[in-house]
Amino acid sequence: MKILALVGTNADFSYNRILLRYMKKHFRQMADIEIAEISQLPPFSVDTPLSEQTEVWKLKQKVKAADGVIFSTPEYDHGIPAALKSTVEWLSYKTDVLKHKPVMVVGVSYGRQASARSQVQMRQILVSPDCDANLLPGNEVLIGNASHSFSKDGRLINAEARDNLEDCFTHFVEYIQIFENANKEGLDMSVKQPTISEAYINFPTGRLTLKEVQQIFSTIPFEIDLIDSTDHFTWFSDKPNREHVRNVASLGETVQECHPPLAVPAVMGIINSFREGKKDVVTRPLWMNGHRSLIQYYALRDVNGHYLGTIEFTGSVEYILNLFENGAWSTDGNTGASKHEDASDNSEEADSVDASTGASESSDDDNTDNASEVVATPAPAVNDDTDADATTGASDAGSVDANDDEADATTGASEN
Repeated sequence: MKILALVGTNADFSYNRILLRYMKKHFRQMADIEIAEISQLPPFSVDTPLSEQTEVWKLKQKVKAADGVIFSTPEYDHGIPAALKSTVEWLSYKTDVLKHKPVMVVGVSYGRQASARSQVQMRQILVSPDCDANLLPGNEVLIGNASHSFSKDGRLINAEARDNLEDCFTHFVEYIQIFENANKEGLDMSVKQPTISEAYINFPTGRLTLKEVQQIFSTIPFEIDLIDSTDHFTWFSDKPNREHVRNVASLGETVQECHPPLAVPAVMGIINSFREGKKDVVTRPLWMNGHRSLIQYYALRDVNGHYLGTIEFTGSVEYILNLFENGAWSTDGNTGASKHEDASDNSEEADSVDASTGASESSDDDNTDNASEVVATPAPAVNDDTDADATTGASDAGSVDANDDEADATTGASEN
C-alpha cells in the first residue's frame, strides 16, 4: 500500500515533518509512506504560467499514484498555513486528483490544544465540492506540547499520543482497503458479464470476440496509447512491462494534465499538426530503460479522413536490430542463397510459398517469369527540425535518455 504524506508547511524546521518521518519508519510494515514537501510549489494563482508549474504537476502525479494521502498541519493563527491552503488549491483547481481519494489529517503544535482548530478547517476544505475527498471520520491525531512529545532523534515519546496514532493509522489503512475492495468487486462484476466473452466485433476482414481483442492488445510486441479528438488521454493497451508506465487514474485527463508542463506546447504542436492535416506520422528512435526503442505517432482518422485522435506505438527494437547485426538478412528468405553470391548462381529460384497457406505459387503452367513483385512501402519522411514526440513533447532532432535521473519516468521528457 502506497501512502503520500504532505508536510503542511514550508518552514525549514517543523514538528509536523518530524511526525511524518516517524510514521514512515514506525509503520513501514503496514505501508510505504512517501513524504512530500510543498515548499517548492509556486503560490496558487490561476494566472501562473504553465511553464512554472512543473512542481505542481509532479505533486499531482504522486497524489494520483497513492492509495491514500495524509495531510500533516500545524496551526497558524487558528488556521492552516497559507502554503498548505495554496497546495490544496493546486490539487483541486481544474483537476480531480483528490476526488474520492482516502485522506487523513494529523497535526502537531506547541500549544496544549495542539492543531485542533487548523484540523477542523482542513477537514472542511477536504470535504468541499472542489476537493470531494474521502475523509477518514473521527480518529483525530492531535499532538500538543511538541517540544516535549518528541525526542531529539525524532521518536514520539508521548505514550498516549503514540497509542492514539497507532490506532488512527490502523483505521486509515483499513479505510483505504474498504475502497480498494469495493473497486475490485466492481471490476470483477464487470468482467463476469457474459457479453464480454460472447459479444463479437465484426470487421471488414473478419470478426473477433471482445476477449480476443483484449488479448491481442496484451500480446502484440508494442504498447499503444490514445489521445482522442478532444485532447484527452482515453485508452492504453494493457501490455505487461510497458516502456511508458500508465495509470488508469490518468484516463480522462487532458494533455495538459498528463504531461509535464514544459512538454505541453510541443505536444499540442504535433497534435494540432495532425488535426489540421499537415502531418500523419512522426517516428522517433530513442533509448528507453537501457535499450533501443522506437516510438511512432499516427493521426487516427476515419474512412472520410476526419481526425479521431493521436495514437502512439512504442516498443523495443533490440530483438530486430540484433537479428540484423547477426546477419539474419544475409540470405534470401525465399531461396536461402546468400545475397553476396554471384547472380549467375541464382538462376534457378525456389518456388515461392504463401506463408499463410503453405501453397506454392508455381504451377504446371510455365509462367514462372510472372512471379508477383513485392514492393516495400517506404516509411514517411520526418522533418527532424520540427517534429515533436506526441507524448513527451521532445524534439525528434535529439534523443532523450529515459534512464536519465532528470527524465520523467512516464513520458521520458526531461523537465529541466
